Amino acid sequence: MTKQLDATEAIRAPPTTASETPDSTHIDLATTDNVRLSDAQFSIREGGYGWVNVVCSIFVNAVTWGVNTTFGVYFSYYLQHDYFTGATPMRYAYVGGLSVAACMLAAPFSNLLWRSSGWFKTPLYLGMVFVTMGQVGAGLCRTYVQLLFTQGLVFGIGLGLIMVPTQPLLSQWFRRKLSYAQGLSAAGSGLGGLVLANTTRYLIQEKSLEYALICNGIVSFVVLLPCITLMKSTEPQTPRFLPSGFRKSKTESSTTTTSTAKIRKNPLELKWLVHPGYAFVLLFGVFSMIGYFVALYSLAAFASSGLGLTQKQASTLQSILAAGQMVGRPLCGLLLDLVGRHPCTIVIQTLAGLTCFAFWLPARSFGLLVVFAVTQGLLGGTIWSSVAPLSAEVVGIRDLPSALAVFWLVTSVPGQFGQPMAVALINYSQKRLGRRGADAYLISIGFCGACFVMSGVMLCMSWRFVRSRNRVQQLESADQQTSDATPPSESQTGEKM
Repeated sequence: MTKQLDATEAIRAPPTTASETPDSTHIDLATTDNVRLSDAQFSIREGGYGWVNVVCSIFVNAVTWGVNTTFGVYFSYYLQHDYFTGATPMRYAYVGGLSVAACMLAAPFSNLLWRSSGWFKTPLYLGMVFVTMGQVGAGLCRTYVQLLFTQGLVFGIGLGLIMVPTQPLLSQWFRRKLSYAQGLSAAGSGLGGLVLANTTRYLIQEKSLEYALICNGIVSFVVLLPCITLMKSTEPQTPRFLPSGFRKSKTESSTTTTSTAKIRKNPLELKWLVHPGYAFVLLFGVFSMIGYFVALYSLAAFASSGLGLTQKQASTLQSILAAGQMVGRPLCGLLLDLVGRHPCTIVIQTLAGLTCFAFWLPARSFGLLVVFAVTQGLLGGTIWSSVAPLSAEVVGIRDLPSALAVFWLVTSVPGQFGQPMAVALINYSQKRLGRRGADAYLISIGFCGACFVMSGVMLCMSWRFVRSRNRVQQLESADQQTSDATPPSESQTGEKM
């Protein structure tokens, strides 16, 4: 039978047959690239204590990424009151960008801490300290450089240390409902953004900016401490910093199941940059991140500076966007499980781009901006609920932490420069093209929509790889089963005699 040449030849693996079991002697489960075979070795309980992890993840995301969402409120206040003398809109944009970039760059170090300490909660507790210090420090700072260091760098590192271990954690507890569980978890950022955007604006108006930042830091610490403590992994956890006689009693053996294949937590594996399927997932992340952060950080500024709406209306739009995320992310996860992870994400990303052209581009009133905030909230944050399930579908559960570490590292670039790029396009429209008001945002809005559409195109290539690989493995499996079922011919019997 003639075999088609495809990108899957780069990772072709031994066939998966009914006769292969975890005890097979001719297959090395620790090194095989057969994703279906390696995933089959993980005894996933499909829920159980995993739902406790989901609830904890919701609150963790609420006081980390939810707080990060409120930067739009801070950004608008900084601009309106010229809070730091000499600071420009571009400089303030770098603060928000640095927090995201530092978060992504911390991914390999989070895996390194996890692997070296033998306890997945080590980076989580350290991240809790950084998140708290970053917000409290921002409330105490008096110069732009101090703000860049605290609200940008320190807070961003804390985000990364917390995000990287929690993203692949749910994949150990769910298989069929993984996307839905990830969607519920990601909805926490929408919940946090909805609540904290309003409380932050209230505290700024009634008290002060410093008071709002310090209060948010304390809230983050109070919520993170019990949530991190309650989280559990299915793998045995042996903290190496504990005395040797005390380690066994601290392992989470009561909730673990033995698996032939173990999860890899390598801090940085550059092979994923050139993986024939995962490289397109990385490009999907780059374009999707740019579109997401441009829409997230520019909506309030467009409303106040572009259309001349009040700060209250701009903050209301930010809250509506967060509410849309709270509903859209679990709904997206549910659709991913029902329809398919790749095709559903492709459609949602494309629709997110089209909403920019259909609603945001012609918007000249508060009402149409509300429509855009709702649709963008439902569709724009798909990446946060889909990246882990998509990555698991391409590389498998075993390699998910190491692949995600590279994913976050690559997406640190658009995280840092996405919003500054949008501000640069606005400045270009104002200074070179002479546009004012809402017209100055047209190029930036078009750029945002195009990035969402391109992310869907990149994911089409990844989906093509997954389908081709599965087709090849199914053909090999069928051939192997046929050869096993065929009785030996007379000539072969004679030769054996």
